[in-house]
Amino acid sequence: MESAMMAIISVGAHPELVRLRDFVLQEAGFHVVSTLDEHEALARIERGECSVLLVCSSLAKATRRRLADALRKSCPGSRMVLITNEHIEKPEFADFFVYGVEGPEALIGALSAAVEKRRSAQA
Repeated sequence: MESAMMAIISVGAHPELVRLRDFVLQEAGFHVVSTLDEHEALARIERGECSVLLVCSSLAKATRRRLADALRKSCPGSRMVLITNEHIEKPEFADFFVYGVEGPEALIGALSAAVEKRRSAQA
C-alpha cells in the first residue's frame, strides 16, 4: 500500500504530453499513474492513493479546482504541482508550479520537492 500512497497522479488533457511526462517521471524513478480522465484521478485521490498531484494547465480551471479540493480533503499533507507554459506569479490551487518549456529537469525538481514536502508532513 505504501507505493500506492506515494504515487504521483498525473492528469492532463493532451495524450502525447501526458505520455511524455509519464515516461520522463518513471525513468526518474517515480511511481506515476497517468490519466486523461478526471474521474479516474478523483477516484484515486478519494481512495488516498496520492502523495503528489501533477495537473496540467490544459485542464479546465473548474477541473483543476475539483482535483485540488479532493486532494486537500482526502489526502491531507499531499502536494499539488501545476505544469504550465504561461507565465504566472502564483499557481492557483497548487503548492508548486513548473514551466513546461523548462524541460524535464525542472519537472523532476518540482516533483522531488513536492514529494519531500509530503514526506515531511507525514513525519
